[in-house]
Amino acid sequence: MERRPKSFPLDLEVRYLNPERPVPFEVVSGRTLAMSSCELRFIAEKLPQIGQPLQIFIDWPVLLDGDVKLQLIISGIVVQTHGTTVALKIHRHDFRTLGLRQWPGAPPILPS
Repeated sequence: MERRPKSFPLDLEVRYLNPERPVPFEVVSGRTLAMSSCELRFIAEKLPQIGQPLQIFIDWPVLLDGDVKLQLIISGIVVQTHGTTVALKIHRHDFRTLGLRQWPGAPPILPS
């Protein structure tokens, strides 16, 4: 019997983009539904294609050392869509600290 990672309900704003798309990046918003160690499910403002790579940016609700804002950056591939719900297979994830120029609702700091 195969064990599946436990999925946790999560309701946070997400911003996402296709990292293979040429500049200018199109940043789209959505909301998380659930996350496990290998999959993220979210509601998409604009539905991506199955097989499309995405980079997801989530402002993490817990502060580092009580005062440093964090952003979770997830890279993965869209494996399923149903209505406005997207399932993303997670290939990589990183936490980054947010500088002073970041504020709630600001666009994510994109990789250079």
